[in-house]
Amino acid sequence: MSPVAVPARLRDPATGLWAAAGACWLLSGWLVLAGGHHHGPAVPRPGPFLVAWLVMVGAMMLPTVVPLVRLFAHVRARAPQPGGALPALLGGYLAVWTAVAGLAFAVALGVAAATGAVPWLAARPEVLLGLAILLAGGFQFSRLKEACLRACRSPATVLRREYRRGPAGAARLGLRHGVSCVGCCWALMLVMVVAGAASLLWMLGLTALMVLEKTSRHGPRLVPVIGTGLLVLGGALLIAGVARPA
Repeated sequence: MSPVAVPARLRDPATGLWAAAGACWLLSGWLVLAGGHHHGPAVPRPGPFLVAWLVMVGAMMLPTVVPLVRLFAHVRARAPQPGGALPALLGGYLAVWTAVAGLAFAVALGVAAATGAVPWLAARPEVLLGLAILLAGGFQFSRLKEACLRACRSPATVLRREYRRGPAGAARLGLRHGVSCVGCCWALMLVMVVAGAASLLWMLGLTALMVLEKTSRHGPRLVPVIGTGLLVLGGALLIAGVARPA
């Protein structure tokens, strides 16, 4: 049987993903300018926090899923009924990150409670941020990080093992890939939560780190370098905060 021609628009859906990520970046900027999220001890509310979280996930994580989506679009275009599979894949992926929002909200509440109850911490936000960065730096050297990164860097292997036809199979694949992605990135996203979702510079920097370590051919060599840099940065922030005079 001759191969089915793949329409050009299906060969590379990255354009749509980058456009969606760009829209999320613009919306993040609008939320900052509109005062939709705050630094410091302000207590987050569930609704606005979920909106800000999903926008942040769209901005930061969609670029990292481009390799899998490209391969999936190529494979599913040759299926008898390819319609609906790609949205199901992305829906499964984003469902995992939506579920993680509950944990992120608990962390944000904890940070707000700690800084609100302890004036010493409220005056030294770099202390909690430094601790979060130290945790992220240490996680870079863990076996769990390495295992999850292998899955994220090998979309072809994931497709061979997990691909099933139809939207249900695509959603399952998206869920599995989302779990691997959370395993890779939870510590860096924790830094984002502690830094404050209005910190666009932190969003930009952490997004660059995640894209590089997950999609770059130099990713395996960059992971320990990133880890070392995070440990140095986190330690410096922690020392600076603790040493600050009352």
